[in-house]
Amino acid sequence: MKYKDFVLDQFQEEAITAIDRDHSVIVTAPTGAGKTVIAEYAVEKCLQTNKRAIYTAPIKALSNQKYRDFQSEYGDKIGIVTGDVVLNPYAQVLLMTTEILRNTIFDDIERLQDVSYVIFDEIHYINDIERGTVWEESIIFAPQHIKFVCLSATIPNIISFAEWMQSVREIDITVVEELERPVPLEHRLYFRGFGIGELEHFNDLRQITKQRKRKRQHQSEEKPKIPTGIIKTELISYLNKQNRLPCLYFCFSRRKCEGNAHYYASRRRQELLETEQQEQILEKFDALCVQFDITEEKVITDFRKLISCGIAYHHAGMLPTLKEVVERLFTSGLIQLLFTTETFAVGINMPACTVVFDSLRKYDGISFRYLKAREYHQIAGRAGRRGIDTVGYVYAQIDTKYASHTEVSKVVSNTIESITSRFNLSYSSILNLYEKYGDEIYDVYTMSLSNHENYKRTNDFNKQIALLEEKRASLPRPTCIHDHIEGMKQIESYHRLKHSNQKSLERLQIELTSLKSRSMRGKSQETKLAPIHNKMEALNDELSKNLCHECYKRKQCTKKYQAIHKDQQRIENLKQKQTSIENYQREQISARLNVLETLGYIESQTLLPRGNIASHIYGYELQLTQLLFRGFFERLTEDEINCLMVSIVSEPRREGYFKRVKDKRFLSILGAAWDEILDIQRLERQLNISGIIPLLEPRLCSAMLAWSRGCEFDELTDHAELDPGDFVRTFRLVIDQLRQIRRTMIGHTALTDKLNRCIGKINRDIVDAERQLRIGHEEPFEDKDNTENIDSDSV
Repeated sequence: MKYKDFVLDQFQEEAITAIDRDHSVIVTAPTGAGKTVIAEYAVEKCLQTNKRAIYTAPIKALSNQKYRDFQSEYGDKIGIVTGDVVLNPYAQVLLMTTEILRNTIFDDIERLQDVSYVIFDEIHYINDIERGTVWEESIIFAPQHIKFVCLSATIPNIISFAEWMQSVREIDITVVEELERPVPLEHRLYFRGFGIGELEHFNDLRQITKQRKRKRQHQSEEKPKIPTGIIKTELISYLNKQNRLPCLYFCFSRRKCEGNAHYYASRRRQELLETEQQEQILEKFDALCVQFDITEEKVITDFRKLISCGIAYHHAGMLPTLKEVVERLFTSGLIQLLFTTETFAVGINMPACTVVFDSLRKYDGISFRYLKAREYHQIAGRAGRRGIDTVGYVYAQIDTKYASHTEVSKVVSNTIESITSRFNLSYSSILNLYEKYGDEIYDVYTMSLSNHENYKRTNDFNKQIALLEEKRASLPRPTCIHDHIEGMKQIESYHRLKHSNQKSLERLQIELTSLKSRSMRGKSQETKLAPIHNKMEALNDELSKNLCHECYKRKQCTKKYQAIHKDQQRIENLKQKQTSIENYQREQISARLNVLETLGYIESQTLLPRGNIASHIYGYELQLTQLLFRGFFERLTEDEINCLMVSIVSEPRREGYFKRVKDKRFLSILGAAWDEILDIQRLERQLNISGIIPLLEPRLCSAMLAWSRGCEFDELTDHAELDPGDFVRTFRLVIDQLRQIRRTMIGHTALTDKLNRCIGKINRDIVDAERQLRIGHEEPFEDKDNTENIDSDSV
């Protein structure tokens, strides 16, 4: 079978046949295998049958890339709606983030009546702790006539996932699984200080590392022998000599990306580019910088030096326009060494010959941890360009001094973790569902992937409990010569209490010995130890009265009783876990409904005015609704509203310089807003809500105030120590939230006009995402040098 002049692989044919039968389809296939062609076929079918399609992606960069791809082919039939950009929103095919789709389902479901297919690119994001619930809600609550194309490189439990999805969708679902990569991967480890090797070399090299340490300490003459099979080399030089460039070099730190790029550019012994290629890449770079109007940015001069070496870096802290320049240069095939964070591995179709991991550990916002096998394989999948490479190469760097053999072997193994539910309804989702279902909202949870998983887990618990009960029933039971079987239970209880009191005595005695004054020590001993001594005496009296205490069969009976008691405790623990799993989501929904009722958002299965407003705001809905109803937005100026908004959406930062706002009026307002949000937090804590709402983070208020008043972008660093990309992303998030508030305030002309002015003050120059997308359509040069670089994810 052919499609767009390409002969399709078998798994592509299977998926396309399912689409022709009007089925939903879940496709899992390695990165680069050609999943995108299946989505393109579904889109084209909708265009031919005059139906609509929605293509969702987990990140805006991927939405923007797909928009450009589709728009260049289908023109004004394509539109895009994200939090940043709205272009042609009633087009036949819409690109959007999954959040926008979920919001549309709740806000204006009638807009989806003529949608035939929804494509979920990177569906494994349903496993994302913070955002996964959005995918789950979209699948559950989308109109039943909608069919889905779900694409992923990694769903090891695809059958279970499909079973759940079929349980909540009426249309048949076809599962298509492809395990073979079109370009096979060769996985190796690079041991720092030694060279390239295999996992089997790990323990030997660790021993050598220890011997080297002892040698330095004791001046030993013995020279450790490097095991055979190790290729002693510097990694990048080796890749260059072996023609294994270009290379995507993944670092889990922005600073490491930049530091490594500058290090290799300054220390390279051999040029990565020929003179002609240097001229080509600089010509392209200069043209793109002019196109995106970033020639005057401070970083450009240094970045140009890197580019001339065939080296660059890419991370979320960069200007979005500069990131796009790097992405376009990489597709030209002229960047040979790109140092990047893991976001580059999500969806964006930019494969390389080689992938290098700077480390297999990363900081996840809480602590350092090893990568999941899923994360490793997702990133590694960028190696190997279809139509260019016969093999893709993956190198993970290991420091034998600190690394764990067990953890490393887990990461690089082919045993990939199953995706799991992250179902966790937000307040706005609960309000929308409460309006529709009332008290039956609890039944909604039964449709979740979480409940589907819990059903299986509960069955497992039941099996374990049955086995333990069977085992407990077969155990020999104690027989009491005094006909006092309850005596053993009393004995066990007394001894546990006695043990607990003994521990309390020991702790108190340690505390008392630390007292300096002998007189103080004596008084404290008398006061604190007396109650515990009294308890011990009472317990000893009870023990002496118990017939089992001095019985010659006590040890025998105790052994039997403890065996039974141990199994009983295991059974009780399993039952408690089972109950907790079954009730957790119900309890969380109930607690959140309690919050909403207490704050005056719902009453008698009806949404009150506050509830109506909050149901249309996604993200920070309680904070914004409370402040709206307290009149903050009417009292504040546009600049002050923008400052308040940035303090709501900003993430807490522990380090880095920031300039404080000194305006007493604004600080007073900020304090009042803080108190409003603190009251919500207190209520949530009382009700044991998981994931309470955040307090205000005012560190960017000064920067926002300056920007809102018209300062230049490069002046923002006078107000806060922040990467350029973080300024842009935070300001765009403020714009998104202001647009949501504006949408809920239709009819309140004075306030919507003020919100328009607020948005206008922020959405300018480099912050304007729509402007970036528009100018990105203009091609500054003809790409004559990349004819052989076949699109590896659409073949």
